[in-house]
Amino acid sequence: MIKEIKTIVQNYINNEKLCNISMGTVESDGIRISEKIVIPDELIKGNLKKYTSPGDKVNLIRNHGGKEYYIFEIIDKDFIVKDSTVTLSKGGSSYKYKVEDVTK
Repeated sequence: MIKEIKTIVQNYINNEKLCNISMGTVESDGIRISEKIVIPDELIKGNLKKYTSPGDKVNLIRNHGGKEYYIFEIIDKDFIVKDSTVTLSKGGSSYKYKVEDVTK
């Protein structure tokens, strides 16, 4: 009997999809995850949200119930962050610069 209850609970958890990972494209009013579904901007959270632009491909985590989505990756977009080193080349010479501050 205990084994059957454990199986029922495990099947319920597997089918409930407590969270989900999706990929989408940023649009002006949200993120399109399919041909018919656009997640409204007010449901999208995460520190990376302010760095997205229309056309960017992003990976999202949907919480249980689908009432909140969190951007955890902007695909193929490089970032320059504070205290990183940037190498610039000009005329056959390379110059390294330490980034002291970053603004959008």
